[in-house]
Amino acid sequence: MPSVYSVTVSESNGLTFLDVDNAFATARISLFGGHILSFVPKSDNKERLWVSPHAYLNGERPIRGGIPVCWPWFSDDHGREKGALPAHGFLRTQVWKLVDSEESASGTTITLSPSFTRAEGFENDCTVTMVIAIGESMDVSLVTENIGVAAFDFNCALHTYFHVNDIQQTLLKGIDGQYKDKLDEWAVKPTPSPYAITGETDRIHLAPIETTEIEVGGDAFTEVISQGNDSLVVWNPWQGAASISDMDPFGYKHMLCVETSLTQGRMLAPGESHTLRQTVVPK
Repeated sequence: MPSVYSVTVSESNGLTFLDVDNAFATARISLFGGHILSFVPKSDNKERLWVSPHAYLNGERPIRGGIPVCWPWFSDDHGREKGALPAHGFLRTQVWKLVDSEESASGTTITLSPSFTRAEGFENDCTVTMVIAIGESMDVSLVTENIGVAAFDFNCALHTYFHVNDIQQTLLKGIDGQYKDKLDEWAVKPTPSPYAITGETDRIHLAPIETTEIEVGGDAFTEVISQGNDSLVVWNPWQGAASISDMDPFGYKHMLCVETSLTQGRMLAPGESHTLRQTVVPK
């Protein structure tokens, strides 16, 4: 059980949720998937995350929206045929454990760990820990530590669905260089400027981009700070949302995924650890 006053526990449809309410923000975390569902800073009382109204919140499927945890592979990059193993790995479909909770002058910190880190497709000795700090901003760190005697390679991502009022009035700032376009047989293309979302988008930007700003209607809304990443993924299904069973056909108008990611492979030596970190800053 949480040991701090700002965290309460609730249950619904067999899932357990941690609800944070402190002087700076409110947030909701599902222990199924170690999945952050909401972050509302009290500076403007506006939700920064988007969750599909048709998301499965009963443990039957990964949750559509919020911040899914992708580990130890991204998408279907697991070395086998597509569909042979679960997309984005196996952490987002297991129940996580609450390791610790703390309060300080800057907010509330929650530490979670998954039930297991070895499964088909990844049988290495390691620990995974997620540290979530809720204050004026929200800071999420996914820590992987090799506790075995052999090195291993892995990928991971914080697959964040950001809320936007109108995707057609949304611009991304701070992204440059080239990206791989999944919708065009992985063709390498230059980043558009200005960066607007005008149709179905599925791009892996091949650089450790640190700061990205989401601007909506001409005003800065959310800043995304990434650390420990080698890529930044931008995704919006556009009208393809109609073919996604757990997504509203028009849900694409109010969401944009900006994902702090390791997609090019990270080798972790025995005793070494890696932290993938995303900070969500209200503007």
